Formats: sequence, structure tokens, C-alpha cells
Amino acid sequence: MESRKIQKVGAATLTISLPKDWAEQRNLKKGDQVFLVEEGEALKVLPGLAIEDRRREASEYIIDADLCDEPGMLERVVVGNYVLGREKIIVRSALRLRSDHQDEARRATRRLMGIGIVEEGPSKVVLQCSINPTNYPLETLIKRLYNLGSTMLSEALEALVTRDVALAEDALKREDDADMMYWLILRLVLSAQLDEALVEELGMRSRIEIPGYRVIARDLETVADHCRLIAENVRILLGLKARIPNSVIKALQSLAQTITEIYAMALGGLLSRDLGQANKAIHLAEGMTKRKEEFVRLVLKDMRAAKGMDPTLILPLQEIFSSLTQIAEYGKAIATIAYNRYLEKPSNLCRPATPSA
Repeated sequence: MESRKIQKVGAATLTISLPKDWAEQRNLKKGDQVFLVEEGEALKVLPGLAIEDRRREASEYIIDADLCDEPGMLERVVVGNYVLGREKIIVRSALRLRSDHQDEARRATRRLMGIGIVEEGPSKVVLQCSINPTNYPLETLIKRLYNLGSTMLSEALEALVTRDVALAEDALKREDDADMMYWLILRLVLSAQLDEALVEELGMRSRIEIPGYRVIARDLETVADHCRLIAENVRILLGLKARIPNSVIKALQSLAQTITEIYAMALGGLLSRDLGQANKAIHLAEGMTKRKEEFVRLVLKDMRAAKGMDPTLILPLQEIFSSLTQIAEYGKAIATIAYNRYLEKPSNLCRPATPSA
């Protein structure tokens, strides 16, 4: 590590000199432009050509389809390139693209927002992504992803109560939209890591919020996955056509209501920087262990009853209950991030110490 002393030039300008070897390696001369990129407490100095090289790298990539010899591999590589912010993705084969590779490329475009096939031939498919980040504030996308999971949970539980299979199917269909939101959020936050200008355009106060948004998006997408599992098991239960005790259904409804409250307060605390909501979410989530024990006792009691529960119902009910408790844990994790977000800037609650403090 090399140190430099800060010099004062004029009335208000502070300067430091660049290491001679570093400047010579990059062929920098007097009058050349450099870029300063703030990363937390660090300040990066990037030569102008480095920025241009980075932008070129981000714009166009070629995927060798012949190396994607496992099912689903090509689709995952396309999704990965999308997430990394690449605008043009060329899927190419030395001879002819296999039919399954063409299908995977098309399937990827249906899962990702703002991307489509602009050119197609026997040995090549070109995908172009056209997304203006300023049209997608992160907070709006986070709310959308939250609402999708919340709606899926509500529809799945209502389907169980009303024995409406179509409603459970509706909940399942929403997962594709949740995945699409997640990949878009991930693309934007990773792009903001490379381009300081995007931080403010996406509605973030500073780069320090980037890791938090990435974790929040992952948690919300995982919640949607659990809601899909709940809907799938509701569909299984309805297909069995066995009687589910009213006491068990009411217990699940009560549990789902509490989890919905945890989930809503956690996100509300995050977006409004309200520690009161975040704290209530954490407190409710910590009480889930007791609720779990009560539910298990209830199911065992119904099984021992004279007109006991059909044993084939146990596994789907267990899966539904397990997913509900997992959603509570993710709500607690989001509420914890709300605390971190609140403490990123000084406030009356927590501020830097002064010599007289």
C-alpha cells in the first residue's frame, strides 16, 4: 500500500498525485481524463479508456452453444449474461444449433424482461436486451415482487378453504412473474456496481445500499418459491378429496394471517425506514416456535380422534406448514436489513459521538 499526502490548491481544492508507475502503465498524460468511483469508504481512480473497455465488455457476449451439453445449461448461461447487464447475447454453434438449444434460448426470453430475439439462423441466435434503468426504480420493483408473493399466499390459502383448484393454479402461474422481477432487480443492482451514475437513478441513496437490495430481492424471490410450494400442496390436498378437519384449516389460516403481518411490517419498515414496524415483525417471527408446537399438537389430536385425519393428508399439510414458517424467517431477515438501512445515516436515535458526548 502506498500513501499520498493531500495538498491544497487555491482556496478550496484538495488534490493528491497519482503514482508515476501506475500512470505510465496506463499511458496517461497531462490533460487525459480519469473517473472517480466511490465504493463505500474507498475511492477508485479509473482511466477513461478503462471505462470504455468496461462498457464494451458489458454490451456484447458470445455463448458457445456446443459447450452447453447438459439440459438447461444454455438457458442458465443466457440468464446469467442478462443478470450481468449484457445488452447483446449471441448464441452460436460451429455447425447447426440443436433444437433443444433453440428452445432454451426462446424460453429464456420469456423468463426475462426487456429481452427478445432480433436475429435467428441455422447456427446463430441473437438476443437483444433494451432496458432503460431509469424506468425501473428499485423500490417499485421490490414492492412488485413482494405483492406477487403476498398474492400467491392469499390465493393458495383461499383455494384450500373454498376447495377451488383453479385458484391454486392461479397462484402457481404467478411464480414466473416473480422470477422475472428477481432477475431484473439483480441486473440493475449489479449494473449499479459498475456505473456510479445508476445508483441515484435507481433510487438508492448510496452504493452501500446495493448489497442490501440484492439480499432483499433474493429473500422475496425465495418467499415466492415457498408460496408456490404451498399452492402445489394445496392442489395435492384438493386432489385427494379427503376431509380436512376445520380446526386444522382454521389453524393454518391464523398462522398465514400472522405471517402476512410479519411479511408486510418487515417490508414496510424497510421502505419507510420505520424501526417500529421492523421491530414488531421480528417480535412476531420469534413467536413462531410456539405456534409451530401448537399446530403439531393440534394435528396429532385430530389424528387420534374417533374420526381421525386421513394419513395421506399429513405430508402435504406438513409441507404447507414448513413453507409458512420459512416465510416468517425471511420476513425476520428483511426486518433486520431494515434496521441496517435505518442506521446507515446519523439520526436522533444514533449519531456520531462528539468529544463532549
